[in-house]
Amino acid sequence: MFVIKWISMFAAHTSPDLHRLQTEGFVIEVCDGWLIVHHIPYINSAREMKDGILMMPLSISGDHTIRPNDHTAYWMGEQPCDVKGHKLPSLVNSSVKRPICKSYTASFFFSCHAEKEEFPPNGDYPNYYEKVKHYFDIIAAPAICLEPEAWNLINKPLDAVAEENPFHYMDSNASRANITGLCNKFKGLKIGIIGLGGTGSYLLDFVAKTPVSEIHLFDADEINNHNAFRAPGAMSDSDLSKIPKKVDYYADIYSNMHKGIIPHAVMVTSDNFSELDMLDYVFLSLDAVSAKKQIAGHLIEKRIPFIDSGMGIAQNPNGQLSGMLHVAIGTQDRYKHLSLVMGSEDAEKDEYATNIQIAELNALAAGLSVIQWKKMLGFYADLRDKACFVYTINSNDIVYYEEKET
Repeated sequence: MFVIKWISMFAAHTSPDLHRLQTEGFVIEVCDGWLIVHHIPYINSAREMKDGILMMPLSISGDHTIRPNDHTAYWMGEQPCDVKGHKLPSLVNSSVKRPICKSYTASFFFSCHAEKEEFPPNGDYPNYYEKVKHYFDIIAAPAICLEPEAWNLINKPLDAVAEENPFHYMDSNASRANITGLCNKFKGLKIGIIGLGGTGSYLLDFVAKTPVSEIHLFDADEINNHNAFRAPGAMSDSDLSKIPKKVDYYADIYSNMHKGIIPHAVMVTSDNFSELDMLDYVFLSLDAVSAKKQIAGHLIEKRIPFIDSGMGIAQNPNGQLSGMLHVAIGTQDRYKHLSLVMGSEDAEKDEYATNIQIAELNALAAGLSVIQWKKMLGFYADLRDKACFVYTINSNDIVYYEEKET
């Protein structure tokens, strides 16, 4: 009887193909949307017995697997060879050095089609059992030929601990795109979003799809009808009738996906600045200039990087909307540019000032802010390294400000 440890975030019995792999003695692990198959015996070029790791992204619907997306896989180990130490034909597509998940880094990219006769009409693997078994038969056959007991390698127990997952279900999007290693940059981070009126709600929508540890929402206001027209999703009449706090409403929705949504139904002032001190990054999406400047000053003092966004929209003489939106980062050594874009406190006192916000502009400001944050983390490439830019609607221009502070 095999001794097997199943390390996963969903039960094996919900996926018959994975359960069958278990039953037949394969040591399998599910890690960040990847199927990891441990202890595959193989022969290297020196005709030595080795064991490697076969890895492939999982296609998931809910809590069970669906048909594999393609025929490829990754390999951690030396290049598998035949009984004479010659490279196995029609297996390796290329040598790579690709982080997969945790400490697993692939050394080879495999591309192995099944025969059309085996899986008609085009040879696509129908499930993960057939895909793993096909690769296993090719890789392990020389090892089992030279040493029949090599089969026993696959039932070696795996000592590992499942990592805490910030999502309620598996992120197969990252594994499908082979960017799991990049997404690891978000793990463990605590993010704050101050202001959920328009742009802030889209910020939450985007950030909640990253594996950060916690997302803290700060806003003392309640949701009214106008908020529904500049926020993601569709609020129901019954939702609006309850007049919920913004942070509670959004926390309830996005907690369906992310486990770390934490609402704070408060206005951020000097009396509670300390609640920001445990955060790694903060998004500022509030209208009040004086409050924004005070919060920015505290974050700079505490060396907490932040991303500020805002917009100014008005009707031109032709009755069309025009204006600008800005995105600016702030750090301890990059903040002098903020006075250029945060606006004047006098504007807050103008009782005739408009506060036009349109959903697509809120979404654009949020999207550009999140892109800037991800550049700071090294997720996206950044050729300009500018701390601030302004987008003008009518000309579609982006103007950049400020080189690095010296």
